[in-house]
Amino acid sequence: MGPTTIGSVSTLARLVSAALLATLAMAMPASAAAVQVDCGEHRGVICSGFFTDEAGVVEDGQRIEDAIARLVAEHGNPVAIVIVTDSRGLPPAAFAEELANAWGVGDPDEENGILVLVSLEERRTEVVTQSQVSIAGESVAASAGSFFAAGDFEGGILAMIGTIDQILSGDVVAPGGTTGVSGWIVLAVIVAGVASAGLWIRSASVRARSKVVQRRRARLVDGDLARLEPAGHELPQLADFALPLSGEPVTGSTRDALHALRAFDDRGRAPSARETALLAHHELLVLVDTAAMAAQTREPLELRASQERPLLEDAVQSAAADAVAVDWRSDDAFTVRRNELADLIASLRPHRIAAARRRVADSIIASLVETPLGMGAVTSLGIRLVQAGPALDGDAPLVDSIGELEAAHRVAVAKADRLETLYGLLPASTTRPAVAAALADLDTEPSAAVAAFEQLRTRLESDGAALTSDGLDIPAVAALLLMNNDAGNHHEFLEAYRIHRDSGSEPGEAVEYALAGLLSAGEITRVRTAARRLDLPVAITAALLRRRDDGPEVFTQLRDELAAHVDGDAARTIAGILAVSLEPSSAVRRWVEAHTALSELGLRGTYAEVAAAFGASDPRGPRAFALAYAAQRTALAESSIDDADRFAPELAHEGTRDRVDTWTQRPIPGTLGSFDPFTLFYYHWVITRGHSGSYGWEPVYRHSSWSGDRSSWWGGGGGFGSSGGSSWGGSSWGGGSFGGFGGGGGFSSGGGGGW
Repeated sequence: MGPTTIGSVSTLARLVSAALLATLAMAMPASAAAVQVDCGEHRGVICSGFFTDEAGVVEDGQRIEDAIARLVAEHGNPVAIVIVTDSRGLPPAAFAEELANAWGVGDPDEENGILVLVSLEERRTEVVTQSQVSIAGESVAASAGSFFAAGDFEGGILAMIGTIDQILSGDVVAPGGTTGVSGWIVLAVIVAGVASAGLWIRSASVRARSKVVQRRRARLVDGDLARLEPAGHELPQLADFALPLSGEPVTGSTRDALHALRAFDDRGRAPSARETALLAHHELLVLVDTAAMAAQTREPLELRASQERPLLEDAVQSAAADAVAVDWRSDDAFTVRRNELADLIASLRPHRIAAARRRVADSIIASLVETPLGMGAVTSLGIRLVQAGPALDGDAPLVDSIGELEAAHRVAVAKADRLETLYGLLPASTTRPAVAAALADLDTEPSAAVAAFEQLRTRLESDGAALTSDGLDIPAVAALLLMNNDAGNHHEFLEAYRIHRDSGSEPGEAVEYALAGLLSAGEITRVRTAARRLDLPVAITAALLRRRDDGPEVFTQLRDELAAHVDGDAARTIAGILAVSLEPSSAVRRWVEAHTALSELGLRGTYAEVAAAFGASDPRGPRAFALAYAAQRTALAESSIDDADRFAPELAHEGTRDRVDTWTQRPIPGTLGSFDPFTLFYYHWVITRGHSGSYGWEPVYRHSSWSGDRSSWWGGGGGFGSSGGSSWGGSSWGGGSFGGFGGGGGFSSGGGGGW
């Protein structure tokens, strides 16, 4: 048989789909209910299950829901198919990634989720997948294109399900995305067996629903078992067993306190009585009544005497297994088993709490250090003093350094809190981490910062069709314009962007030219020529040429001086920023001071070298910046956001609040082309992240050296997830629970097509 044309296959596909729908109508009971799900809402799209039809173009969504359920049961891949009226001003692929992450499609361990988005206004189908799935999105989209063009959305969706089924089964998909005649013959055979086809699909749907129920029940049982874990207030706390202090308060220098605190790491040297008193009186150390702690955490006699714990432990595990094993259709039996489990948990919990209290008390006592005044432990304030010690004045009275440390800590905690609040207010996207970091410094009130951001983002989405069609991240552009006091110039920015795109510039370059306010052919040529000669981004080159007549010469001088300390991308990055923000005579000296201060804090590598450029130009001076960095790093590491401490250098500086230049403290002019140096950092972190070093500084920000010393910072964190295939790293925050979906994240585009 010769090649099958797309038209002929599409005609056959529509006929087969119509027959299949008729088969399902006969085979499925009218009372079949959709799987009940609670996977959330994102940008107004409410998740309805395996299939979500926001646009209301499919008459019987249950049939498609059942077909997807069969696909899920057959292959084990969580699948969601969504029809929306539009992609909310985003590129459809980006919106598909957002939905997949926001709804928690996929399994965080298996990384095998698939989401298909059909956007009517853009006439576009997009397929996004997790890392362990390889789907030719173009083939999936093409299999539905002729259906959609004819207004047959049910047929198109079923065609895509068939294509995905073939791909996951390892069958060959014909060129152009059609399934080939053999694929439709398979469907035709299925249609021929009307009764068996209906029973097969219904059976698959039942299996999928049973898995949904079982997983939900397992989560309920896990929640019941979690009650066995002790709460924080039920465990012994150092403050509850602190010994009272006697005698007059002891004073000393910061150096004295740091020397005394280091004795607690060096078990070969015991602190003196005076050192102990100095630390205790300033709440850097707590002296512990170990006898009282041991006595009050001893297991109660009645529990020890009963000897029932082993029996209860076995009974709880057995009851939990029995509850999960109950037939998925019997809710009453499951409720009975859960009640039995709850009674056993209530009996076992006192034993677990008593054992945990004793275990924690033993651990605390074992970790204490013997001092002339008793057994002692360093407090969180003492830990923070050690962390920030290199940035403190050793000769200053200890009380003054503690005040300085606490002031920096309050500011850092407030910024970390704002960052967490912003994460909750901003929609999930690949640039949400950096946008949140930018907005955290924009206003002390997160809601006000988000309101300004959303207003500008909406304007850009409404007026910036070119940005959307070019696949640029509008939230990132909005944050850039806000930071640089250009919010009122979004029309000028969009016009400049259009001009540069029309002249042949790539999207990333056009954004940079527009931000730099480059419009005249003569200035564009001058800046571009200098940028190529200096091997610098256009924005930095434009700032250099406008800030000072000898900008390129100053940059070259600083780059050569820095060659003794750093090389490659970091040297150019640092020299460019220092040339824009500092006098040449002091720039490298201040950078060396800041780098030394950060190195003494434990920060190493390229990230530290770039962070030192922030510290060099901080008007408070390198030492104050290092102290702010130490406080910010600790506050972010203790936050709920994975890897938030990556942003410590950005948040530690004075910020762009009230549209003031970060480093000169002068108002930022509200015109395109006027740059706050921090905005330049931000621009090349976010906008150029996918350009593999062709321009911009993304190699610097991809560098992992920022996390190499994490073990030395209390609080820790997790690993940055990658999105969209970028090694820069993006958002991998997933959420929610979707029937058989496990809350996975990190989706990237698998391709798609229009119709």
